[in-house]
Amino acid sequence: MSESQQRHGLSNLPVLGRLLAASGVALALVVGQGGAISAQDASPVATECVAPALPPGTPTPMKEGSPEAMGEMAGMEATPAAEATAEPGTPADEATTAEITAAIENYIACTNSGDPAKFVALETENYLTYNYGSTNPYDAIASEEEGGGVTIQLVSINNPVTYSDGRVGAEVDAIANDHWYVKVAWTFTEEDGYWKLDEETFLTPEPDGDTAVVGVALGSADNEYSITPNTPSNTQSEVLVFHVTNGGAEAHEMIVLQLPAGADPAGLLDGSVSFDQVTFIGGVFGLEPGDAQDLALVNLEPGDYTLICFFPSPDGTPHAALGMVATFTVDPPA
Repeated sequence: MSESQQRHGLSNLPVLGRLLAASGVALALVVGQGGAISAQDASPVATECVAPALPPGTPTPMKEGSPEAMGEMAGMEATPAAEATAEPGTPADEATTAEITAAIENYIACTNSGDPAKFVALETENYLTYNYGSTNPYDAIASEEEGGGVTIQLVSINNPVTYSDGRVGAEVDAIANDHWYVKVAWTFTEEDGYWKLDEETFLTPEPDGDTAVVGVALGSADNEYSITPNTPSNTQSEVLVFHVTNGGAEAHEMIVLQLPAGADPAGLLDGSVSFDQVTFIGGVFGLEPGDAQDLALVNLEPGDYTLICFFPSPDGTPHAALGMVATFTVDPPA
């Protein structure tokens, strides 16, 4: 399975999806050989957030109905995806490894603070453009404020490396909002005395534990706007992996949500379902035709979960409104 490069959740979702997304779980491809920096298993980083103050500013006005506004509402990419770091990198020495560790823990602490201005202040213009389509940090803050916040639990930091241009990076395993297990790589660059996140890429997650794998097809030759798991349910396990494949002709995403008991997923589109009552579990974003990616969820409680795609059709209609919704049940153990 390939390591699919993606833009991270909030910036690649329509507004409906962003309201539920896990902000701050941002990750950049680095290929390096190095030691592992072990963290306490799945525990929140306990460091204080240290971030620069942003200069005064406001979000960029968008004319209602403009292509930019429509693209933002529909979750379409405003800019081409940035290239991930191609240079292999050199294993970091002990002192630099400590700096990389501190940079990662600080970024996570700022994300866990719940104040978007703090972690956005630790993102470079390159990162902002890649994830939000704008170098204006207040555009990113406005986007993040539509979300519900996130808690990131650090599992491990591996392969700390340095690059010839002065940047540093490492691979990070983490759990977002208690269930979404991600393996990512971050690349940081130093600006004005702060290590700032510059690039990100999702890697294939490999959490430990008893694992169940469910295949999910997004789209098909017969029905572009379908989500079809190969089984409607599975007995609860420590790890549930959705192996998601895009069999359609358009880009798709698969977001896993837990709705209030008895709620109709259509309510996410017409506003009859309150987002305060919806739990974002995890997602696969920006999956191009023919691509596949794994979504790993840990310790998922028994219950019904909604699998949904908000990506826009050519006329701008969210795929969910065209039927791209399915229900998956986690059954209690016997």
